[in-house]
Parts: sequence; structure tokens; C-alpha cells
Amino acid sequence: MLAWNLRTNVRHNRARIYIVNHEEIKLRRQAKAFLAVPANGYAAAVSFLAGNDGAIPVDEEAKAFRDAVRGEQELLIVFGSEFRGRDIESLVHFGLGLPSVKFACLGDYVNSRGAADMGLLPDLLPGYVPVENAGGFAEEYGASLPAPPGLDLVQMFDAAGRGELGALYVVGANPISRYGIDPEALSKTFLIVQDMFLTETALLADVVFPAANLYEKSGTVTNTYGDLQLVKKAADRAGVRTDFELIVRLADRAGVSPRSLVPFGAGVRADMGETRGAQSGEADRHAVWLAANHLEIKVSPFDPFAILDEIQRLVPGYRTSRLELLAGNAAHVETPLVQIEAAPGPASGRRDLVLPARDTLFTSGTLGRYSAMLHAVQESHSTQPVEAAAD
Repeated sequence: MLAWNLRTNVRHNRARIYIVNHEEIKLRRQAKAFLAVPANGYAAAVSFLAGNDGAIPVDEEAKAFRDAVRGEQELLIVFGSEFRGRDIESLVHFGLGLPSVKFACLGDYVNSRGAADMGLLPDLLPGYVPVENAGGFAEEYGASLPAPPGLDLVQMFDAAGRGELGALYVVGANPISRYGIDPEALSKTFLIVQDMFLTETALLADVVFPAANLYEKSGTVTNTYGDLQLVKKAADRAGVRTDFELIVRLADRAGVSPRSLVPFGAGVRADMGETRGAQSGEADRHAVWLAANHLEIKVSPFDPFAILDEIQRLVPGYRTSRLELLAGNAAHVETPLVQIEAAPGPASGRRDLVLPARDTLFTSGTLGRYSAMLHAVQESHSTQPVEAAAD
């Protein structure tokens, strides 16, 4: 989808694309210039672009590529899983030395940026605040806030394989297939999976929670570029719950007060249309649960606007215009860059920040592989390749 946008920008706005890649990707046909590098040569390529002629074999074509890139007054640097740890740091330092630069790190899932912004990384709190220096979050949550960083994805599965991980709660992910995790690594761990489908990981789980999809709930998503977008619920399906509701209800059964997890009483109380039509059944069920827990009855037990109130109050960079969202526009969030220390540390050794897609379907086939129609289209192209004008 990003490649399609870039090609459209070339046609409509005469945008200039510069490609550094170890493969002959399709976008090369629209590119103004192309710099070929080995599969492990991206760090060296950045060093060359920064001015080190000894980093890679240099010819006149490579120098012309560097001069053209450095001569651009506005530049968007798009990078993916080939860059890790200190390589990302080098790329950012190079870009910040140019007149006007923005960065886009390509995560494989639609809301990957939003998840990171909300503090799902083990060493960072919402807004990329370090766990060791929690600031306002320490005042908000007090002693209940863990001080040491947690385990990253790879470390969790290593610990599970050694029998040192008592339980693993997997939400909206399929690590067995996506990351090639050995199923035996989870055999010693109590496994809970919360997903839309019975994935390879869900089939191994001790407990499976059926989760609603994006358009069976209301809320917001943040795309790769930091654009916050409002999601309006389209339909209701019996038997499924939103991810947030499942987590809160599980916490309730574990003895945690829902009042400490959900900002009841702070959000919009007006009826946003969610109690009519297909959504009325869900609203009724929510009201019953709220009443049973002596909580304020609202449009939804976890009013998305109440949650957004909490996010905008606590997360740096998310104080965007509510009117823009309600009007159907995207509101850009300004998230501070993560500072990576020069000395070796957690950030330079992390192996889970950006991982490569291993499937030709959107988001590595997480959802698309369940569609018979998409498979039919893919198979027809593989047997009878046709070059379309849009390509």
C-alpha cells in the first residue's frame, strides 16, 4: 500500500524516489536513482551517504546518488527490518543533518506505531518514557509501576523454553507462525491467546478468548506516520469482545478493581449512535456488566472517548484536536524520538523492534490468509502473471 502511494505521488506530484536496496524491487522503475548494496550492507551505505567514501566501493554513479539525496530540501526516509539498534541510530543521525527530514519505520501491522506509542515495548512507558525514569507516570501509578524493564519478545520465548515463564498472554499475534517459534518452547508455560482466529499459536493455548476485529469496536488507531484516526464501529457479532474489555474483565477476575483500569466518569456521555441498530445488543450486555459491578452506565463500559481522554492526559504528543477526529480527519501526533545511548544497552541489543514480513499477503497474511478470494487472486497471478498499468 505504501508503494502504491509512492507511485501515485510520482505520477501526480513528480515526487523523486531514491532507493537503497539489496534487491531489484518494483519501485526501482519509478525511482530517480538506485544504489545497490549487499544484504548486510545497509549500515555501510548510511556511512557512505554521511560522507565516508571508504564505507562501500565508490564509483561516479554512487557519488551522484549521494549528492542528489543530500541536495533534497525535503526528504522522507522510509526504512524497514534491515535496520536494527545502532544502525537505526546512524540512519537518524544522518537524516537529522539534512535540511528537512521525516522518518517512517515500517512495522508490519496497521497499528504497530500506536501500540509502541502506548507503551507496549518492555523498556518504555507510553510516549517512549523510559521505565527507569517514569516521571509523571510514577506520580500517577505510584508503587504499582514496575521499575526494571521487562523481557522483549525473544527473551520471553527463551525463558518459556527453559521453563522459567509461568504464563504467557498473547493478544492479536501469532508468534508460532510469524516468528518461527518452536511450539515446544511453549509446552511448559500456561498459554492464553486472544485473537480473531484459531491461529497456530491459539491451537496450542490452554485458554482462547475470541476477540472483536477493528470494525466491531470503536476507538482510534495510529498509523506508521503518526496520524491518529478515529475508528467507528460498523457491526456487532455475538460471542466476541474487544481486546480492552477482555483484558479488564480478566483483571477483574484476578482481583484488580476495574475502576483503577478504566477512567469511568470522564468521557463523552452523549449517545454516539452505538446504542441503536446492530450495536444495541452489545450496549445492553455492557450495561448489565456495569450495573453488576456498580459502575456508571454509559454508552459503552469502556467508552472510547473516555479512554482517549486518559491517553491525551498522560501520553506525550497525543494532545490532538478532538474536533478534527470527529470531523473524520486524521490528527498527527508528535512523539519524541527515542534516545539511544552510545554505550551498549537494551536498545542496541533489542531483537524484536522490527521484524521482516515473510509472506506476500498484507501484514504477513495475518488476516488475508483466511480469505479464499485473496488466495484465488494470488494463485491466478502466480500461474498467469499479468502486468497491470498500476504496476
